[in-house]
Amino acid sequence: MRISHLSSEVSPFAKTGGLGDVAAALPKALAASGHEVDVWMPFHLDAARWFRKRAAWPDTLLSPFRVSILGAEHEVGLLRATLPGTTVAVTFVAHDPLFHRPTIYSPNERGQDDDLWRFCLFVRAAVEAMKRLGRRPQILHTHDWHPALAPMLGAWSSYRDPWFDDVASVLTIHNVGYQGVYGLDQFGVLGLPPETLTGGVVEHAGALNMLKGALVAADMITTVSPTYAWEITTPEGGAGLDGVLRMRAGRLTGILNGIDTHEWDPTHDRYLPAHYSRENLRGKRECRAELCRVAGFEPGDPSMIVGAVGRLVPQKGFDVLFEAAPELIRRGVRIVVLGSGEPALEGSMRLLEAHAPRGFRAFLGYDDRLSHLIQAGADAFVMPSRYEPCGLTQMYAMRYGTVPVVRKTGGLSDSVIGFTGQNAEWATGFHFEDPSPHALAAELLRAQNVFFHRDLWHRLVANGMRADFSWGRSAAAYELVYRRAREVRGLP
Repeated sequence: MRISHLSSEVSPFAKTGGLGDVAAALPKALAASGHEVDVWMPFHLDAARWFRKRAAWPDTLLSPFRVSILGAEHEVGLLRATLPGTTVAVTFVAHDPLFHRPTIYSPNERGQDDDLWRFCLFVRAAVEAMKRLGRRPQILHTHDWHPALAPMLGAWSSYRDPWFDDVASVLTIHNVGYQGVYGLDQFGVLGLPPETLTGGVVEHAGALNMLKGALVAADMITTVSPTYAWEITTPEGGAGLDGVLRMRAGRLTGILNGIDTHEWDPTHDRYLPAHYSRENLRGKRECRAELCRVAGFEPGDPSMIVGAVGRLVPQKGFDVLFEAAPELIRRGVRIVVLGSGEPALEGSMRLLEAHAPRGFRAFLGYDDRLSHLIQAGADAFVMPSRYEPCGLTQMYAMRYGTVPVVRKTGGLSDSVIGFTGQNAEWATGFHFEDPSPHALAAELLRAQNVFFHRDLWHRLVANGMRADFSWGRSAAAYELVYRRAREVRGLP
């Protein structure tokens, strides 16, 4: 099949989180299965910096052309490169006034959120470029709300371009909380027929809602884990769109994300001081000693080391971890955290470090080398997320022999098999239900008790390292979705 992915971010060129990782890894896996795949993204300033750092530049694909939005003409350029280590083409839509900004989702010079305008330009330019290149995909796979205009352009017969007649659309929801909500006065930016607004297709709760429009328009909808696919159809998990998702439940499926098993492999990880495997864990002990050195912990202390890496936001539950930390430290647990985000949570992290430097170490920001070292050097890895569509770091942890302790939600529930005391032959980690400091502390202390029973702990480690989280597994499930999307193309 010919498959084109549209995403606001793609690793390694420009990313803020898991969306960028998936938008790179899934196309690679599909290409490896024999499909003709390419990826489209805006040429963000981050992407330009990525190329400059390597003294390289993408090729010019087409002469600049103009795209009109609300009568305003925007000249765009097309650049092309490949995903590193592959032949998968990445086409960049270049327009400096809208995309060369300090961060991917930066406001304009007046401090206004103009992402609706930016990403509608991206979609229209990408579709026009596909036409000019003579490449019509059989599947147009869009990720989250940013390229949501693409399935909408092809969905409604009163406006649909005949070019879309043999193009089926798939929408993947990476996080239903991000919906692209704007005032109804912005509807004209979409260039859609008026009945899509008056009929309530793109309107929700008195506002323009891009994700809702894409949910109604897409031929198939996926999300990034089976449990999350159910959670978003409930009032508690649907962020206001649960009714729409229930209406389209017959087209909705959850596919657990995979991980890049080449980038994340303790047998040859370039960031680690020593390598290891499930059969020989000696190198993991060396990684643990190096993490202790970097964190300022006593290497000879046998106490359990718990790692955490992520964005410091309420969704990820770091406030729960920080509230539980004093009791955990008092009970001998050592904690190392790498992350950045909300100032209040960054402040809490720094305060904990100041009060307990031998039991808590904070690293502000993000660093690839340190992230890999924490995964390899920690004994356990904690993810107390209030909700988690999929999560990747718990999968990295298991691959690195680090036992995850996670809240039982979304992809964390689907990827980690909680230890009950009776299932040591297949358990891979620990679950807790209540997103509270008490519940988290209780489960981490239960894990610590198992940690000191070395044979049992090593069994959990081996089970996790044996789990298959490769993208090949996930790509096969997406192939079935693509076939289904072509079967139901244009049907209600």
